[in-house]
Amino acid sequence: CSEYGPKSSFTPNQGYLARPNLISSEEWLRIHGLKTKKLTLSQILSQIGFPHQEDYVSSIGKTVASRYANGLFCRFCKAEDGTVYRLIAKTEFICPFMKHLNDAAECLQKRMNWLTSGSRQIFGVILDKCITIVLDFGSLDEEEFSLCQDALVMVIEEQVAHLTRFNLIRAAQIMTKWQCESVFAGEEFINSAIRWIKELVCKSPVAHNSAINALHEAQRDNSIAAIYYFVVGDVLEESKQLLLHSVTESSHPIHTVSFNARGEDTITFLKELSTSTRGRFHAFAARVEPMGIHESPSGDRNISFSSNLRKLKGRVPPGSGVREDVYLIWRELEETRNTLAQIQKIVDDSMKPEGSEASRGMWCFWTLSNLKPTNQPNFMRLGELVKLLVSFTA
Repeated sequence: CSEYGPKSSFTPNQGYLARPNLISSEEWLRIHGLKTKKLTLSQILSQIGFPHQEDYVSSIGKTVASRYANGLFCRFCKAEDGTVYRLIAKTEFICPFMKHLNDAAECLQKRMNWLTSGSRQIFGVILDKCITIVLDFGSLDEEEFSLCQDALVMVIEEQVAHLTRFNLIRAAQIMTKWQCESVFAGEEFINSAIRWIKELVCKSPVAHNSAINALHEAQRDNSIAAIYYFVVGDVLEESKQLLLHSVTESSHPIHTVSFNARGEDTITFLKELSTSTRGRFHAFAARVEPMGIHESPSGDRNISFSSNLRKLKGRVPPGSGVREDVYLIWRELEETRNTLAQIQKIVDDSMKPEGSEASRGMWCFWTLSNLKPTNQPNFMRLGELVKLLVSFTA
């Protein structure tokens, strides 16, 4: 077990995103989505109009649709299911919906950018509050090992720092644990974990049961809720079936994270492993752009580790499939843009020159809705409305 102390310069308030962002896309959409904000197309239409009614009349044996004075209300066919709405709202009431939809689109775009950048592109989003990360580096050269260290530091800084408890275990012939059991994710332990990762050595012998032993050790810690299995490159072929068998009865979900897998068979295997333990799967194939190393000028161990040591770029490797968390946000963003286009069309139609069906309907509703209240009997008011409609449609 490690005895590293708090000697790094990391502090949890260096501009990193807070814990509330570390939620699933489903949960995020329940908070920030169109439906919650009453901005779906059907929700907007129900606020600015009413559905055109059709019903079956048994006495005459056919469907009868409601009818209105020609041009009294605009017609609008809802794109999703073809429902016809009659619009009754004035243009100035409709326009604010466009601003709300633009704001929603901007919010969704920011979320998608966040999901596909930084540690989220490497590791996905850590949804559990108490975790152990099992590191399986396999056989790497010095350059790729250094890349993995930088990637893990980024994960620690941007996500683990906002969890409750965590631990790190390296799978090797001689297994290495950062702590005997998970510890609180306070500043001193975050500093310690970063330094421990940076001081790992590249060449550490690996046996066919190294990962099995490390995962078993992680499962012994009852203070954690999930295990994250970070695999660099490919899994040893002779270890695959043993691994699958050993985790079948796992008391914790095992979320697998593939980093720079060489073959699709590794992707397929890690997907199967995570599914068998009720876990999630994430994959990333990296390329990097050097951005310089930031070290303490004194040359001591107080290294200022930055997640920008290298600018990580990459892609989802073949066989990984679509990232569901990104797809859900993208789908909501597309719906937002389509709804905005529909509302824009309604506004544009209402601004057409007088004489068009849309402008007549909007003008007529504006006139009716602005009749001044009087003490006249209802039949006299009705006569006034009839005269108005006759003059309007003449």
